[in-house]
Amino acid sequence: MLAALTACQPRAPLPARHGIVSIDYCADQMLLGLVPRERIRAISFEAASDSAFAAPRAAGLPRLRPQLEDIAMLRPAAVVRSYGGSAKLDRQLEAMGIKVVQLGYAGTLADVRSQMLRAGAALGAGPRAAALVKAFDTEVAAAHQGGGHAGTALYITPGDVTTGPGSLVAEVMEAAGFTPYRTRPGWGSLPIEEMVRRPPDLVFRAFFDSARYRQDYWTASRHPVVAEATRHARDVEVPGGWLSCGNWLTGHAVKALADARRDMR
Repeated sequence: MLAALTACQPRAPLPARHGIVSIDYCADQMLLGLVPRERIRAISFEAASDSAFAAPRAAGLPRLRPQLEDIAMLRPAAVVRSYGGSAKLDRQLEAMGIKVVQLGYAGTLADVRSQMLRAGAALGAGPRAAALVKAFDTEVAAAHQGGGHAGTALYITPGDVTTGPGSLVAEVMEAAGFTPYRTRPGWGSLPIEEMVRRPPDLVFRAFFDSARYRQDYWTASRHPVVAEATRHARDVEVPGGWLSCGNWLTGHAVKALADARRDMR
């Protein structure tokens, strides 16, 4: 009888949804950059990989895995995601009344601007997004000042991957006044033999700051031939977080290369 009476009692209302969570590396950057800390309910475990930007800003915030059960327990008002979680996660969250802010792939500098503004509008952070876009545009515009072509820039990562025309990294190099060393579009391995015949003018390194992307010691980027081929090249290294996701941080990479170009005169 007691069990029956208990079952008839009205259930307490569920707590209201509040706060925003992010569930992957790029979502962490966007959320931490656009939204005040008091509105952030949790960020992903991947934030620790972004030592230059996300990690220091995420200190003290709860960490979250991109799983429906973990997200549902927090009852957030919105979830920011880029690639994290399963393909059906969007539908599952929306069925629960949780807003999903899906970030796209920024393949160009123009994409960077539009994605930031879209995310800002979706997160109720339009003015903050507009301010970051303005700062981004200022860095890109300043990179063009002084003009002049500074030669070729070879992009190098810990995994021995480089890129040519048609990528966001190539646009970053071009915005700073360099020509991508790789002439073929897309991505590929370091052209070691070609580097011996035609050394680059500048070496542009990224992702060497993060253990997430660090390969073992015996990679082509550490090969003595590569060291000799790039011995006279200007060397610029930036945090991988500046290039990972295509947002305002990408402007910092443009500025770093443009500063190096001016020093090369």
